[in-house]
Amino acid sequence: MSQLNFYVILCYMIPVLLIHFPLGLILSYFLKIFKLDKASNRINNYLANFWMRSFLLLTRRKLTFLPGEWKPDAKNRFLICNHTNALEVPFMVSLPYLASSKDINLSYLGGDIIQRYKIIPLMMHSRIVEAVIYSDKKPDFRNFKKSVLDVITRRSIFLYPEGLRTFTEEIQPFQTGVIKIAYKFGIDLDIFVISGMMGYSGEEKYKHLRKIKKIHFKFCGTIRSSEYSDFESYLASAKNLMKANKRQLEELEKMIE
Repeated sequence: MSQLNFYVILCYMIPVLLIHFPLGLILSYFLKIFKLDKASNRINNYLANFWMRSFLLLTRRKLTFLPGEWKPDAKNRFLICNHTNALEVPFMVSLPYLASSKDINLSYLGGDIIQRYKIIPLMMHSRIVEAVIYSDKKPDFRNFKKSVLDVITRRSIFLYPEGLRTFTEEIQPFQTGVIKIAYKFGIDLDIFVISGMMGYSGEEKYKHLRKIKKIHFKFCGTIRSSEYSDFESYLASAKNLMKANKRQLEELEKMIE
């Protein structure tokens, strides 16, 4: 087993092994059934934050969250972030607590892997958080778009625009499908970037990240479709904003080293 695989398994076993996760999810599920969505959502957000804090404690890392001017309000949006090795998920789902806005309604967009689990360690059960699931095996973009537009009326949705885990600190090209939905229907993009996740890898080129044991998580800014005359410039602006802020975090990591 590689060093990275060990950390991924450790991360995703935390909600399975700690008893208050299944208990909390059961309570959250019943509250959801009885239409007590606010209380259910608070439990989900608490569990998500506990997941992230537990993982940081066990791996002896420190998180620096740079919220900038991110002030979540009543308007739902897409929250997008770079995707390296699946260890970013606890940080994304902890955004309500990191931003001191515990009542944020947060959902997520996922693929086929979600179908293979009855309880997934995100927030955690897909029905509770109204996850939007797209299947590469059985693609149905029309129904997928309908699900996205339905959920976004009640919740913000986080997603990884690169589409797949990249296993690198470099930001890869964005997949355009969901971003096109955002542009067409006027959904704002809140851009986040995370740096240092490959410090969990044993690769030689990331030894400096293992040494500093820090993770930086930053809000980069908001991209609004109404400010762009075409989709291409809208997409390029989102991508360039993420890349520019990633470079800033990498320079900060070099200074710490």
